[in-house]
Amino acid sequence: MSLYDKRLEADLLEIRARLRTVSEQVQENLRHGVRSVLDLDGRLANETVIKDRAVNQEIRDLDHLCHLFVARHLPSGSHLRFISAVLRLAVALERVGDYSVAICRVARQIESPLPHTVQHNVGMMGEHAGKALGTALVGFLDGDPDMARVSRGIASQTAASYPYALEGLISAAESERRPARDLFGALLVFRLLQRSAEQAENTVQQTLFAVTGKRKKPKRYRILFLDADHAMASKLAEIALAESHPHAGRFGSAGLEPGDAFDPKLLAFCRRRGIVLPSDDAPRSFDDALDVARHYHVVVGLDVDPSRHFEVPYRTAVLQWDLGEEGVTPDTGAAELYRTLMVRVRDLMTTLGVRDEE
Repeated sequence: MSLYDKRLEADLLEIRARLRTVSEQVQENLRHGVRSVLDLDGRLANETVIKDRAVNQEIRDLDHLCHLFVARHLPSGSHLRFISAVLRLAVALERVGDYSVAICRVARQIESPLPHTVQHNVGMMGEHAGKALGTALVGFLDGDPDMARVSRGIASQTAASYPYALEGLISAAESERRPARDLFGALLVFRLLQRSAEQAENTVQQTLFAVTGKRKKPKRYRILFLDADHAMASKLAEIALAESHPHAGRFGSAGLEPGDAFDPKLLAFCRRRGIVLPSDDAPRSFDDALDVARHYHVVVGLDVDPSRHFEVPYRTAVLQWDLGEEGVTPDTGAAELYRTLMVRVRDLMTTLGVRDEE
C-alpha cells in the first residue's frame, strides 16, 4: 500500500471513529431524555441538555474532517459517496440530539407522574426509536445494508405505536384531572420519539447510497377518489391519474352509494380512447374501498366531503374538489369532465412533488 493510500485509509478510519463516537453519544442522550420523563428526573434532564453541547461540537468537528478529506484527497466513487453520506448523517444526528434536548426540557416542566398507560407508551416508543436508530447506525458504520434495513421494521413499531399512545393520552385527559402542561408535554414527547425513529430510515438510505450508490426511490402514493355514486366522475379521476402518472402509486375510486353500473357516457369515452376496463370492474362502495391493509395517503372527494363519512386515519389527508366551480354540471360530457379532472390531478401531483415521468 502506497503512502497516499495509507493516509487516505487513516483519514477514513478517523472519520468512522468520530461518527461512531457521536452516534453513541446521541443514542445515550435519547435514552436519558426518555428516562428523565419517566422518572421526572430534573437532574438527569439538565445533564443531558448540557451534554448536547458537546455533541454539537463533535458534529462540527466531524463536518470539518469530511470537508478536509475532500480537499485533501479529491475523492470519487465509493469514497465520495461515503463522505457525502456522513455529512447527511451528521445533520440527522444533530436533529436527534435536538429532539433529546426538547424531551428533557419537557421533563423539567412536568409537575406530577404521568398516568401509567402514558408512561408505558413513552417507554415503549423510546425503546423502539433508540433501537431503530442504533441498528441503522451500526449498519452504516459496518457497511452492511442488510443490517441497516432491519431498523425499518423496528422503526415501524414506533410509528404504529403513535396512534395508540395518542388515544391513551386522550383517555387520560378525559378521565383524570391532570395539568394541561403535563399532557401537552407528553404529546410532544410522543411526536419527538416518532421523529427520532424516522431518522433511522434516513440512515438506511444513506447506507444504501454509500455502499451501493442507489438513491432513495421516489415516493409512491395511494390515492382514492370519492363521489356520490361512482358512476363517472371518481372513475374518470382515477383514469386521468393513471394515465398522467402511471408509476406514481396505486389509485382507486368509489362512491358513497354506488350505482348498478358505470354511466354509459363513461363507457363510450373509454371505448373512444382505447381504455379497457377490467371485465369485473363495477361501481363500488366507499366502505369496500377502505377495506385494505394500508391507509390511503390522500382521499379526494368530488363534490362530497369524505371526512363526514369515515374516521380519517392519522396519516391520511382529505381533499374536497368542488367541480361546480369549474363549470361542471350533471349534463357535462365525459370528455369535458376528463379534461377538467386532468388539470386538477396534475395540480395535485405537482403539490405532492411527483414528476410526470415518475
